[in-house]
Amino acid sequence: MSDTFCILPWIHIYANADGSVIPCCIAHHHMHMGNVQTNTIEEIWNNDAYKSLRRAMLEGERSPTCRACYNQEELGVESLRQSINGEFEHLIPLKDTTNEDGSLDNIDLKYLDVRWSNICNFKCRSCSSTFSSSWAKEENKDNVYILAGGESNDNLYEQFEPHFASIEKFYFAGGEPLLTDKHYDILNHLINIGKTDVKIRYNTNLSVLSYKNQSVIELWKHFEDVQIAASLDSWGSRAEYIREGTVWKEIEQNILSIRKHVPHVNLDLNCVSSVFNVMTMTDFFDYILDNNLFDIHKVQPTIYNIQNPNYYRYTVLNDKLKQKAIQKLSSKSYSDKIDVKLKETISTLENTEYSPNDLKEFVNTTKKYDTLRNRDFSKTFPELNEIWSNC
Repeated sequence: MSDTFCILPWIHIYANADGSVIPCCIAHHHMHMGNVQTNTIEEIWNNDAYKSLRRAMLEGERSPTCRACYNQEELGVESLRQSINGEFEHLIPLKDTTNEDGSLDNIDLKYLDVRWSNICNFKCRSCSSTFSSSWAKEENKDNVYILAGGESNDNLYEQFEPHFASIEKFYFAGGEPLLTDKHYDILNHLINIGKTDVKIRYNTNLSVLSYKNQSVIELWKHFEDVQIAASLDSWGSRAEYIREGTVWKEIEQNILSIRKHVPHVNLDLNCVSSVFNVMTMTDFFDYILDNNLFDIHKVQPTIYNIQNPNYYRYTVLNDKLKQKAIQKLSSKSYSDKIDVKLKETISTLENTEYSPNDLKEFVNTTKKYDTLRNRDFSKTFPELNEIWSNC
């Protein structure tokens, strides 16, 4: 098996809220494989883009759309490609069913990630109007996406529904998945057909636990394997700044409710590491563990070292601040699973070069949104105040 191979183009379709299809959620978002608003999933599955990608992977060629994984691997960080291949190792023989032109005779979906809408109550600094209706409203953009047109999404849902019985893993993200109609339709459908042994995975801001009189906690009680990756980058006022819309005390209460009422649900952490939080990453871990929000023996965090927007990367840190961050990250030890992620962050910091251009863009963008949102970067992140003097 080549070191460019990824099982996803054989078992998976990812669709953005605007209808665009790419190989996975971290693939290059401007290199589309098709669009579910103009083509059926059957047509997209064996179009020229998908066939070319499969051939390239089998022949050991690097595809530009997959550069995020290759970049991570070059830094010594486990990529999504590597983790997915491990998770679906039992399906890798499917590559041998590939036709010479890269096509597949059957759609054998095992993993589904469809962003049914971009409806979201947050405006996270690292996000955009493509994934957040709140962002779109702030920017006066008319791009509140309901995938496939119309609030019901029935056409696209009906295309995917015949595959639900064979899917092993459903991944819900957004927008905000716990505010998405089709998320609840899928869970209820799975309960009705008795398919509750599937993997249910989330990337959610955990701001709500009920929607239109439906309690997601009650639905989760039917499923054996539920894992939540809570999108949390920091705590308190820092969290409320980075992910605009956060009310930190409500997030804390929702986490504690999940731990109390559905203890079988695996509560994990998905943290985007950026200029905003890398200096205080260990303080954040101290807080959430000391306050019993996460179990140190169970939590397996994902720390995604941000790639986009480029001006939120570690490139805006001068050498002095970068060394401070490295020293602080190196001074703490929690558990093997947390420590390895902190070491990966250190490795990324060590291999990142300072960029005055990124810093300038960071300062301009930060000032813009501080004004729009009545926020104050300097007061919220005093440990970073000196970067302003470098611009």
